[in-house]
Amino acid sequence: MDSSMEQRTMAQSDLLTRWLPQWRRRTTQLEYLGMPLLLLAARIWIGLIFFNAGWARITNWSSQDFLFSQIHPVPFLPAALAAPLTTAGELGLSILLMAGLAGRFSALGLLIMTAVIQFVVGQTPQGQENAIANPVHYFWMFLLLLVLVRGPGLLSLDALIGRLLPGTGRKTQRAG
Repeated sequence: MDSSMEQRTMAQSDLLTRWLPQWRRRTTQLEYLGMPLLLLAARIWIGLIFFNAGWARITNWSSQDFLFSQIHPVPFLPAALAAPLTTAGELGLSILLMAGLAGRFSALGLLIMTAVIQFVVGQTPQGQENAIANPVHYFWMFLLLLVLVRGPGLLSLDALIGRLLPGTGRKTQRAG
């Protein structure tokens, strides 16, 4: 009984010894291939949300004063200033984010904008009445934090510039 249990333990240990390096290699490959695609998808998905919102503002500019004064006022900005600033941020930062140019900067800008929508504008009487605060904003903030923390990834203009211009790329050191 002792002998068979020992053999089983050794066989399991041997299997683990062979399997673990394979598992590590596969997960490293998955991260290497998957993370750039994940970051690209996140940048495009959230970028399109903000770009479409900004584009809708431009195509219906006459209603912006009403929207920013009555529906979703920004407490610390007059409507005449909030509308163009928000529109410029939605369009400019979303384009930068989707391209992966100044990726962390654009993610930070849109993260701040989303936080203001959720935690400031959404808490005003008009914001509460019009249900401006929305649980989906937490998902947006999560995606923007992902880009802010990880950077825009290998499939970005930031990465391309880093590869083309000496001294601008991130240097990685590997243990030899």
